[in-house]
Amino acid sequence: MRLHRSLRSLSALAFFLGAAACHPEPAVTAPSGDQSVFAEAYAARLSAVRSAFAEQEKRAQSSLPALRTPPAGLRDNERALAKGLFERADRSGRSGYYADEAVRQEELDQLFEDGRAGLRRRVAGSVSYTVKQKKCGELECGEELATELGNAAAYAADRALDRQQEQRLDAHSEAAHYLDAHAAELGAKNLDALTKQSRTITRVSFIAHVRLELYRRELERLIEEEASASATLERAESEDRAALAQSGLSKAQKSALERRLADTGARRAELAKEAPLAKTARDEMPPRIERLQQDYQAAFAALLAALAQPAAPASSVTPPAAPASSTSAAPPVDRNADTTGTAR
Repeated sequence: MRLHRSLRSLSALAFFLGAAACHPEPAVTAPSGDQSVFAEAYAARLSAVRSAFAEQEKRAQSSLPALRTPPAGLRDNERALAKGLFERADRSGRSGYYADEAVRQEELDQLFEDGRAGLRRRVAGSVSYTVKQKKCGELECGEELATELGNAAAYAADRALDRQQEQRLDAHSEAAHYLDAHAAELGAKNLDALTKQSRTITRVSFIAHVRLELYRRELERLIEEEASASATLERAESEDRAALAQSGLSKAQKSALERRLADTGARRAELAKEAPLAKTARDEMPPRIERLQQDYQAAFAALLAALAQPAAPASSVTPPAAPASSTSAAPPVDRNADTTGTAR
């Protein structure tokens, strides 16, 4: 997984720095297919790229319906500002500055996800231990309270990290900069909805125009090393079989070689299953990217068209008067009378 994240960073770097060049720059890394550590992780990496592509695609498609409609209650002058905000959000998602940070955060998310359970246990355990050493008034803090506070601290740490990442992404977005500059004009009542929608636009624009293409290019490069990775696994299996056939092996050596043979055999079977799936996915990715871009553009156009319409007038309907009572008017209320239960 660590190698996978590193090469994903190189994919992003090569895309953003090399796109404007007239001629492609020579590769700075050598092929990895002849390395056992790469070959053993190869099939899992193919699967991971396919899954990540599908997950991001699904995330973007599920966000489109909410993207089409602007926040309710925007006045005419606010609608013009919102249009400028959303246009900047769309462009930010395609920019290298935002995309570089978004890819970096994906790697950080994966790093923390891999170790999240252990980190949470350590944070919760540390807080729980500290609480149990203290006293709550005149009583010692109980196990239940200490555990509860420890879990709350672990959750707070997760939320703090999420918030920090969100702020870092905003710092790389022209839309967030624009929103800060026009916050007073847009009004406090609109800021929360506008912030959420502009972030959604930026994220979906990034996925549709940048992220899925990066996954496609990464999968293409991986597939180019299929034959080399397969040959490396076959060579490793042959070498281990030859070593196992030697006489005089200790029981521990024999067991280790048998485990390695079994593991290599499983890797080869996994690769045989995954390789055709990866090639099919590679061929399907371009039309899927194009379809998402079209769906996104349609939703974004609908949003801008809605903002171009004048704001709905405030309701001026007067509520109907209460029907006249046929009974005589009620006597004046005695302000000194007991009104318990009727006060407003």
